[in-house]
Amino acid sequence: MSSTIQNQTSTTVQCLPQGICSWNYNLSGGTLAGKTELRATSEQGALVVDGTAFAVEKNGIFSGQWTLKYDGSEVAAAQKRSAFTRTFDIDAPGGPLLLVADSGFSRCFALRQGEETMATMRPDHPLTRRGKIEILTSDYDSPTVLFAFWLVALMWRRAAQNN
Repeated sequence: MSSTIQNQTSTTVQCLPQGICSWNYNLSGGTLAGKTELRATSEQGALVVDGTAFAVEKNGIFSGQWTLKYDGSEVAAAQKRSAFTRTFDIDAPGGPLLLVADSGFSRCFALRQGEETMATMRPDHPLTRRGKIEILTSDYDSPTVLFAFWLVALMWRRAAQNN
């Protein structure tokens, strides 16, 4: 179910869209392999992490809460702090995390545990959907990091739909 990866240096995970207009991603890099899926008609979807499938469910149409589930059991949950910010409180197996946008105008996000930045998630350049995850810690939970990226991809899709 939940796999913890140990590494000595930072890991870069490439996030490539599955198609030219797709918000679904194939992820690979280091010892991590996976994919994300955002449903076209809702803010729900799925993850596959190293061959293990997870569901992402939104807890109500007007809710700002998403749940990551494995085999029907909750693995992690994310709560958007406000409709006006791009900040999420994530309740994860390793403890509480914060996913926050670098600024109000940036598509770059940081995943933090306390004061430590665990990972950054950013597009390759301003005009692309391609991106990368830079994992900065030696001890992380792969499903939680991909769940955070799934939320980032959702924020990117929302921004693109509003433009």
